[in-house]
Amino acid sequence: MTACASAPIDRLDPEEVLGAARTTTKAGPVGSVVLLERLQHFVDEAEKTRAQVTRGAPMPRAHAEAWLAVLDDVDALTATATMLDFVRARLWLQTALEADGARFGDVPLDVSTRSQRTLAGLTMKLVSSSRGKKLVAANPATFSWPVDPVVVTSPWGERLHPVHGEYRFHAGVDLEAVRTQPVYAVAPGVVAFAGWNQGHGKQVELQHDAHVSTRYSHLSGWSVQPGEFVKRGDVLGWAGKTGTATGVHLHFELRRDGESLDPEAELPGPGAVMVTR
Repeated sequence: MTACASAPIDRLDPEEVLGAARTTTKAGPVGSVVLLERLQHFVDEAEKTRAQVTRGAPMPRAHAEAWLAVLDDVDALTATATMLDFVRARLWLQTALEADGARFGDVPLDVSTRSQRTLAGLTMKLVSSSRGKKLVAANPATFSWPVDPVVVTSPWGERLHPVHGEYRFHAGVDLEAVRTQPVYAVAPGVVAFAGWNQGHGKQVELQHDAHVSTRYSHLSGWSVQPGEFVKRGDVLGWAGKTGTATGVHLHFELRRDGESLDPEAELPGPGAVMVTR
């Protein structure tokens, strides 16, 4: 079976993900350089904390306080912040929240509530800056599928991890594809991310409205840039097996307010045939 083998807690490297070079600047309002440094520190410390805590244990209060502090930094983004600042902050925070959810038995209410509010605010800023294009309410029942034909090789939900040999949650579906096969936008949207995301390899994320997004992973390359508006059917990139994958395929995710949904239950029936090899 060709499948994803990526863990949900992969660390994102800022140079790989964003191509952002470190520069020296005067201290001032939270912006590109200051934010990158504070986010990097938070990511590093969070990774250490997860490694020291038994899976399923409560989140340490010190880590919860670190969350609230970094959320203060992100919320303090000034009018001088760039699209890249919003993309970076949104991606890092969402990834960290998912990693903590996979490690800790409970995320404190103040952290979960505050982080979701901050993520929603970043999403709205991203949507509102989509080069003057107005995004209408997205309905997955009207979406198309990102490849043609559609053959599901690994479904959404709990499954035996193809590399680690333990049951883990699979946040999307794996679709059969051949190398360099075009991968299409399933609906109009703004590119929230296009770059390298560790175990997910080369990845594109589209924001379709203030709530609904889709992700396309393990690409051999991408053809869009953050902030770009795309139409349904536009080519986002090409299928591959970058990152941690057992073969060429497309890992496709559908999310509402950051929570993963089963694409097969939400999108029109593709006439897909489930295959196992």
